[in-house]
Amino acid sequence: MLWRSRTRFILPENARSDTVPPYSVIPSLISAPPFRHFLSVFLTHSDMYQLGIVDFDSSHCVEFTRRFNHVGMDSDQTVEGARVVLGCPGNSFMSPERIPIFTPQVIDCGVELVEHPEEMIGRIDAVLILSICGSVHLERVTPFLKAGIPAFVDKPFACTLSDAQAMFELARQQDVSLWSSSGMRFATEVLEFPTHEQTYGRLCGVLSHGAAKRAPGNPGLLHYGIHAIEILCTLMGPGCQAVTTVHSAGADVVTGEWADGRLGTLRGQRHGSTAYGFTAFCERGIIPQAVSSRYSYRNLCQNIVNTLRSGVPPVTALQTLEVLDFGLAALRSEQSGGQRMVLETANATSRS
Repeated sequence: MLWRSRTRFILPENARSDTVPPYSVIPSLISAPPFRHFLSVFLTHSDMYQLGIVDFDSSHCVEFTRRFNHVGMDSDQTVEGARVVLGCPGNSFMSPERIPIFTPQVIDCGVELVEHPEEMIGRIDAVLILSICGSVHLERVTPFLKAGIPAFVDKPFACTLSDAQAMFELARQQDVSLWSSSGMRFATEVLEFPTHEQTYGRLCGVLSHGAAKRAPGNPGLLHYGIHAIEILCTLMGPGCQAVTTVHSAGADVVTGEWADGRLGTLRGQRHGSTAYGFTAFCERGIIPQAVSSRYSYRNLCQNIVNTLRSGVPPVTALQTLEVLDFGLAALRSEQSGGQRMVLETANATSRS
């Protein structure tokens, strides 16, 4: 398929010259989506990716927009190369009271509102699905993927593996980028830790910790606890095979077993301090590390731009599915009284 560069339309490197349609059929070709969308965007906005946001029930609609649009942010927090131009406040069953609070803040960043998400199609380069509830993400993102529009879907990516797999399959069919992540995956301390392997030696295991407040709509750790899951899975790498959960009113402790024999543990806090951080158990030391969220939003937004430029997401579909699977398996273990639960993605990650 054709995709947009900053200066021109280009063909994939493996495309043969005899696959390019004759000039006589090009007008009819580009009159249909997704080509009409790409052409209109290219002709009017060649230097800046135009973004649309769906759903305003999370503070991320404000945090992302301010960084992309350079409104009310220090220069070290802003991101170049993209701008939020359209937004749909939407509706919410988890946090409807937040929508009227965040909507004027998004408008103040110069964003035009639309009543229905589909009104953005043909006017944006990419969509950000920022609904706080993961169960609505499949419905929200589907029309954009079908139109060939790249998408970022906020955490939790979904609340079931079947929804998640359906989204990735649709993106694959349309040959369009789709990805998801918690901002904590891109916290400075998490990004930089692998560079210290020469000093500390091989990573043998990790204990991550953070908030684990729950909310109806996002099951178990998939609400706030997903941040600590992302820290754990980012540092440990893919390959978690099974989890065991110990649950109490104030905390969850989940131990994951990796295919190479390493153990990774998550402590999700509901009482007391809920600060983020990790302890890395390495060959030549045990390193406790606090994790700051100061640059997590900025780095996440920068990766959204990078993905639009390259077409390659920084988080693979398999990694995203494993994070989701970890959270769902942890909940099953909790509900069974702490029984060991094998991840549904275990076979796939052990082969990767």
